[in-house]
Amino acid sequence: MAPPLRIVVIVFIAVAVLLSLFSIFETSFPFSLHAKVFPKQALPTRSGYLPIPPTNASLFFVFHEATDPITPPSSTPLLLWLQGGPGCSGLVGNFFELGPFFVNPDGASLSRNPFSWNRRFGLLFVDSPLGTGFSAAASPADIPTGQPVIASHILSALQSFLSLDRSFRSRPLFLAGESYAGKYIPVAASHILDVNPTLPEHRRVNLVGVAIGNGFTHPVVQVATHADRAYSAGLINTRKRAELAALQAEAVSLTMAERWVEAAAAKERVLLALETMTGLATLYDVARQRPYQTAPVAVFVNRPEVKAALGVRRDGARWVMCSGAVRAAMESDVMKSALPEMETILMRRRGTRVLLYQGVRDLMDTVAATEAWMGELRWGGLRAFLDAERVLPGGDLAGYVQWSGMLTHVVVHGTGHMVPEMIERWVLEAVLPRRSRGGNGGTRRAGPPL
Repeated sequence: MAPPLRIVVIVFIAVAVLLSLFSIFETSFPFSLHAKVFPKQALPTRSGYLPIPPTNASLFFVFHEATDPITPPSSTPLLLWLQGGPGCSGLVGNFFELGPFFVNPDGASLSRNPFSWNRRFGLLFVDSPLGTGFSAAASPADIPTGQPVIASHILSALQSFLSLDRSFRSRPLFLAGESYAGKYIPVAASHILDVNPTLPEHRRVNLVGVAIGNGFTHPVVQVATHADRAYSAGLINTRKRAELAALQAEAVSLTMAERWVEAAAAKERVLLALETMTGLATLYDVARQRPYQTAPVAVFVNRPEVKAALGVRRDGARWVMCSGAVRAAMESDVMKSALPEMETILMRRRGTRVLLYQGVRDLMDTVAATEAWMGELRWGGLRAFLDAERVLPGGDLAGYVQWSGMLTHVVVHGTGHMVPEMIERWVLEAVLPRRSRGGNGGTRRAGPPL
């Protein structure tokens, strides 16, 4: 006997309601229902928004606690990662470079990163400056146009983060990032070191070191190195070298005249010409046959269930890897230098460790460019650094290390612009007792364990 029509209707409505509720719960409670898209072990320890008073704005963050620390909880390092750009989201670093999980090419699933940076220390990604990633700006006028405001926002966001857990305050902090973060980091670190003495002890930031990968730090010197670097690599001929050198000279001249917007445009012409002349798939790595495939990250991050899992506000705009609005707002900052702030960091009586690292195959922010601006440092330890031996650590050719005092420069063999693989031991060197390390012939000397 068939069930009465009324019962069928009631059952149908009940099923529809349950399905509707499931849909709501799926968005609201990602921990239990999103395992296929965002497995529980891939979820960050904390994520959401960090207020940056005195503004009414906040910066989006994702934090992964150390999974296998070898230091006590109170001294396990914290590392803040800032992406370059300007205007590129920290989630690029999280899901494409150094976080615990990578987005797969399907844009719908994750794979574990065996070289994640959060094995030995807590890893904090922040979308900075305001207007980047999920750090929405109320209006274009709220997007910073220069480094001082960005540095102030970074310190405010750090204070908000350190207040989330009482144990965070005592832990050694490192600022790290790549490319355009070569300016964010020295300015932010210098600002923190300036402000720290004015703060009560319980509000001070325990900044121990900074690490910059393939950094864009002193543009007027760096922009002048591309022609020689490309020519010496056999990527351009003598005529193209002269053409590129002329474009570089224009960028330098405009920078020296402090015609900042025009200088930034001239710098872009240098890079465009370099790309056209060489025919490379990307200037970030001369050996790559295709550009870096970052599009799946955007597909993944914009999934509603992923946004919910990360604590993105419901009114959050669509995530883009790099913000055109931020880049436009910061056009007059592009060719300004952060060299004075780097000098300030190195000259502090209580030194802050500085690591400059890069891939040998990068043609965007090259080893030669970094060598050039390091040579212009007004720092008492420069002569000792320049006279220091450049060593090959280990048996296999992995790279080259040069160090003296608080400055270390590492060149990594066989990679390009995105080279976050080496940092763990450098960070731990700052927080563990210094050990002697053996060298060739039994010679033992102190140095970075790289």
